Amino acid sequence: MDKTSIENPGFLHYRLEADALCLGERIRLGLFRPCLDVFTYTGLVGALKARFPHPYRRLHAVGRFLRDEPGVNVREIMTFSPRDRQREVSVIPLEIEYLANVRAEVFILKNDFTVNFPTRFTMRLGAMKSKGFGQCQMSRIDHVPFSTPQDGLLAVRIPDDPQAHNEIGVRKVQSPIYGYLFQPETGGTGHYVRALFEGSHVVADPILLQQEANS
Repeated sequence: MDKTSIENPGFLHYRLEADALCLGERIRLGLFRPCLDVFTYTGLVGALKARFPHPYRRLHAVGRFLRDEPGVNVREIMTFSPRDRQREVSVIPLEIEYLANVRAEVFILKNDFTVNFPTRFTMRLGAMKSKGFGQCQMSRIDHVPFSTPQDGLLAVRIPDDPQAHNEIGVRKVQSPIYGYLFQPETGGTGHYVRALFEGSHVVADPILLQQEANS
């Protein structure tokens, strides 16, 4: 165990790069599937657990898109015609929104497990992986210690879980905006959990806040 994981708690700061990323909650109906402009906690943690499987280790991760680089995180539309395998015909085409030339930063809670993550690695994130989406290159930038909690608006979507809040730096929820996140489980199953959505008024570590709110 690396003692620095205890002596210097905080987050491992990674840069995420991807050619194309399709983020969104599961949609059963509808011909247009929009892409989120915010990372979900469950999506990031699920991708990291798939990349570094360990049934007994608790992981926390949040991310935010970079806004100050030109030509990045551009919204595009792909028309996709899924096939009915029994009848061997294409069904009504779907329009799927995705982000191209993705640049973002991801913060992984530092502990005796995550501190041993490699400096560079790849992981798969989001939907449409079988179509080539979601291949992410992760590059560690540095370690970011916890900062003094500040009053502001949440920039991420995180489960409404007091234990998770305490561990990642949410100290008080002033005015929540609730929604639901899909929590994947083994075998392709999962369930929905109540979550705090972006825009919730909280007192939290500045990493979790909208940048304009804590500038």
